[in-house]
Amino acid sequence: MEKHLLSKSTFIKGYHCLKSLYLHKKRPFLRDRLTAEQLAKFRRGHQIGDLAQQLFPNGIDVSPKSPSQYQKSAIRTQELIANGQEVIYEATFQFEKVLVMLDILVKTPQGWEAYEVKSSKSLSETYFTDAALQYWVISHSGLALQKFSLIYVNENYRLEKELDLNSYFITQDVSKEVQEKSIFIGEKIKEEKEMLQEAHSPKTSVGNHCFSPYKCDFVGFCWKKINPKPYLPKSLNTKESPISIKKDRLAISFIFGEQALPLCPGDKAYQTNCIGYKLGEEKAVIIGESCEEKAKFVHEFFQNIPQNTFFITDNALALENWIHDLIPAFPSYKKSAERLLENTQGIIDDLESAQIFTRKERHLYPLAYLAKELLKDNSLSKSPINSDLLAQRLFLKIEKDLFSDISPETAQLQAYLEEKVGIIKNFTML
Repeated sequence: MEKHLLSKSTFIKGYHCLKSLYLHKKRPFLRDRLTAEQLAKFRRGHQIGDLAQQLFPNGIDVSPKSPSQYQKSAIRTQELIANGQEVIYEATFQFEKVLVMLDILVKTPQGWEAYEVKSSKSLSETYFTDAALQYWVISHSGLALQKFSLIYVNENYRLEKELDLNSYFITQDVSKEVQEKSIFIGEKIKEEKEMLQEAHSPKTSVGNHCFSPYKCDFVGFCWKKINPKPYLPKSLNTKESPISIKKDRLAISFIFGEQALPLCPGDKAYQTNCIGYKLGEEKAVIIGESCEEKAKFVHEFFQNIPQNTFFITDNALALENWIHDLIPAFPSYKKSAERLLENTQGIIDDLESAQIFTRKERHLYPLAYLAKELLKDNSLSKSPINSDLLAQRLFLKIEKDLFSDISPETAQLQAYLEEKVGIIKNFTML
């Protein structure tokens, strides 16, 4: 079997931007370095995919051990199908130099069914398109599919005693949608193949598509002479400033993380969790590992928050999301939580309200970036832990026997919170 030219990921690159596909294939050395945050998101996707396999147990995984073995996986898939294997994980198919790997292939009395797993709370247009590509390749390679479904996470699921996978996941039949895209998929494959034969990359203008539905790998190259971020005011302490940072507010910093898998009773799928916080000059507090320690963390947090005090933080929206997900499990703190939200000003939130950027662009303006641009302070940018996502990743690596205030990992998280609260405090001095 010959080597493939396109895969699902490269096809989707070309679907969004032909230039991105060309650079990926012909000029890979121009690609931006993969950030630690992107790696963390990829790992989350694998975790959800592995969990979904339990919906269809006793399968055989044909994942290639290296990129050079994709074709071996495709041959192995055909062998298993011929031998009557009923469940295959990472089933691999290739047709006309286009290769796809399907998360789960299942044989039923009615015929073969395909399942693709998404580690998201909803289905986007891109998901339907890559499912249509998989359907096109699998069907043209000779396997008739009775049904094609997408599996994603039910964001309203709350854990009771044990994880119920049938309630945690939502399975949606998208057979009609992928079949309707079949002609388009064939035409797009032809267009991408022809483009890759050209001597030069296509002339494609930069724009919002460089960041949506995800940031392109070549933003650094294509935007090197352009500022990809909207205008930021030079200062927030002038009459012309679009926002006013209120004085005499108590600085409070948080580490927020999104938890795809609910771990404790009452937890919600993809809920926002608070990993730690630092209130003014008080010692930074990091949450414990057990469900009992997490409940204790919440109780002590609301007991420590002074009443009739106004606060400033970097991201009040994240605080609001945490409170929203938390209160159903801790209803006694509802009034305290509402008062906290009313009394808290968010730096990023005010910039959004002033239309400096949109809700979808908030992620481009983390505290480290704002400190560098508005305070001329790049200390957080240079820190190995400079975002909540990286802090969450470090938190997940902490082992139980090291989980204490004196462990190196915990000290790093506390230092991150201290650095954040110091920067937030400096914003009130502008």
